[in-house]
Formats: sequence, structure tokens, C-alpha cells
Amino acid sequence: MPTETRLLPQAVNSHLGAAMDAETTRLGNGLTVASVRLPGFRTAAVGAFIRVGSRDEPASLNGISHFLEHMAFKGTQTRSARQLSMDIERVGASMNAYTAKDHTAYHTVLLAEHMPVALDVLADVVRRSTLPPEEIERERQVILQELGDASDDPDSISQDEFDLRAYPAQAFGRPILGSARFVRSVSRDDFINYLQSHYHGENIVVVGAGDLDHARFAEQVAERFGDMPGGSASVRDPARYVGGFRHVDDDYEQTSIALGWPVPGRTDPAYPVFELLGELLGAGMSSPLFQAVREQRGLAYQIDAWSEGHEDCGILQVSAGVSPRNLRVFFDVVCDELLAVTRRIDADDLERARNQQATHLARSMERPMELAETIGRDLLVHRRVISPDERIAATLAITERDLCTAACELLSQPPTLVLVGRAGRGDHLNAIRRRLGSLR
Repeated sequence: MPTETRLLPQAVNSHLGAAMDAETTRLGNGLTVASVRLPGFRTAAVGAFIRVGSRDEPASLNGISHFLEHMAFKGTQTRSARQLSMDIERVGASMNAYTAKDHTAYHTVLLAEHMPVALDVLADVVRRSTLPPEEIERERQVILQELGDASDDPDSISQDEFDLRAYPAQAFGRPILGSARFVRSVSRDDFINYLQSHYHGENIVVVGAGDLDHARFAEQVAERFGDMPGGSASVRDPARYVGGFRHVDDDYEQTSIALGWPVPGRTDPAYPVFELLGELLGAGMSSPLFQAVREQRGLAYQIDAWSEGHEDCGILQVSAGVSPRNLRVFFDVVCDELLAVTRRIDADDLERARNQQATHLARSMERPMELAETIGRDLLVHRRVISPDERIAATLAITERDLCTAACELLSQPPTLVLVGRAGRGDHLNAIRRRLGSLR
């Protein structure tokens, strides 16, 4: 049952037009329950966020978090796979899941009055999956097809290869799906041992977002999860960025490009600056990279830049698909735009990026599932919920000087470059280094 309740500071957010209270309760087994009340909403979102992902896997079990997430829906001690689907769909919902590098999530959105049904099914999936051997064999084939789809997608290949090159010889860099060899060999005992090691109270956050009463929600969660083993929070090896070059030679019409640099993790106070830097460089049709690469020179149909952060590390990445004959000029243009933001940022670009980021943050707080995911990740990474006002205020306070300094710091780090497709002649990575050499 609940042992501690803490009311987080109220965030009155002018972007949302309403007060938003987030409350948390810590159960006796270490599981954290959190909810935010959204008055007037008919639907509610609920998710269980487990602090285990591909970065927690030994090399011999790379892919088990993802495979286990699939198996969770294949039958439990009280429901068949069909009954799981029927019970949640009978109330107008569907349950889904995903695996990331640092967590696994099981979630649904439904009418708020049906929350007990959602929690029943959620607890069944997370706690009581029976892992039927025949279902494991069937799901092997499904995941092998998923791996086959990924191997035919140059963008997917480039991202997996980027991570392997940026973080070599460590769990953080290995692909979430794992390998076909692993999928064919993993055993039921492997799943059971992995579940016992990671699916316990200290590693789980259950979050609800909607017109919910927190005390009642916490009681409902405690009734279904309160007798889980407590365990201890997973201890992780820190990610070690290295960087480098990888070319996957294949005869695609375009060459897929993933180019990036390390940035601080989400627990670093500087992370919002690098997050905004990615937004400034390549989010939207008026961004410098989109204008220079597509609108002015027609070198790519789409070019994007963004920052992705984890608790201890992050990446700012530029991605595009480019005709092989245009690779050299593409990299020259991109490097010139990157260098430009180390010296000066146009006032309109700064205003655009800050407002885009603030709007994105505000909109995510108006959608129950996105809000639940944000709260879940906050509690897994920061051990507290960061209010919408705090995030938006931090974004709007970022200055031109902050961004220029961050860009200089970014480009002084060794880059990672992955090309999937034809690459022509020349050392593209060293050409990028030379082009950016004025910073060193």
C-alpha cells in the first residue's frame, strides 16, 4: 500500500491555460505512482515505465528487452492472448508497448471511468506473462521479419550503424532489435531470468494522466502492483562516446547520411541549450539547414537536425538522403551552416526556434499519453517531475551567446559519420574535419 505521498509544486502554465498538479506516491516496494489531473478530459492515459532497455543487456542477450516486450502480450496466468486484447478493446482502448535504449513502456488511452480495467490488464502484462514456448517460437518468426524489414530500410541501417560507431563495444551502441542470431537462440529461461532481474518495484513507474483523483489512482495501482518484489534500481555503465566513420556500400538511388556529435545528457543543466541548437539548425522549412540544402541548392528532399538525450549522454544529429554525386557539396554546405552558428545567430532564427520548442513542450502537455510519457521519463531519469513552466522558461531564457558557445563546443568534438549507399571517392569524414578545423 502507499507509504509516502508528495505533492509537487503546482505549475500554472499560461500556455495551457490551466493549473496542472502532479502528485507522486512511493509504494513500500519502491514502485513510484504518479498522476496529473486534467479536469474536463474524458480520456485518460496510463503507462508502466520500466527502467530497462537495450543498454542494460549483456552482449549475449542483445535484443531481449524488445523480444520480452513482444512476449508480454502472449498470455498471462489469468488471460489468453486473445482475452488480453478483448478485455482492453471491450472498453474502447488498445494496449501497446515499445522498447527504447533506456526503458520499456506499456501503455494505453481509454475513457477515465475504465481505468480499473486498464490497470488490471497492465498488471497482468507486466507481472504475469507465462511466456508459452509455442508463442516464443511463433514470435521468433515475427521478430525475424521485423529485422528483415529494418535491413531493407537505409534510414534504419544508418541509425543502427551510427550508434554502433558512436558508442562501439558497449551495450549503449548496440541495436534495440538485437540480431537474427540472438532471436533464433534465446530461451524461455533467459526471459524468466531477465524478468526477475529487472521487472521489480524499484525499476517501475506507473503514471496516469486525465481527470483522475490521485489518492484513488494510487490505491488502485497499489492493489495490483504493491506486492511485487522491491529489488534495487538498475546500475548502468556510463556510455562512452568515441565516434568515427562507417560506409555501408549498397546500390540505393540515394545515400542515407547520419552525421552527429556528442552533447550532454538530460541530467546536465546544459542539455536544453543543445536541444534548442538542434531545433534551430534543422527543424522546420525556415531553418538554416533546410534553406541552404533544399531551398537554395536542391541537394536533398528533406534534411533534419535534432538532439536526443539520455540520462548520461546525448547526440545532436543531422540526417538526409542525397544523390551520391552531391555528397561533397552537401557536406560543404552543412559545415558552412554549422560554422555560421558558432559566430552569429539571426534574431528571427532564434525567435523561431525558441517558440517552436516552447510550443512543442506545451502541446505535449495537452495530450494525455505524451504527458504520461514525459512524467514517466522524468521520474526514471531525474527522480522528479519537471513542470511545463520550468521547461518552457528554460527554453525561452536561452540566448544567442548560449547557442553560439554550445555550437563551438559541439563542433570541437570528434564527429560520427555513417553513409548507407554509394559514397564515391574521397575521405568524407576527414573533409568534414578539415572544413570545421577553424574551430581548433
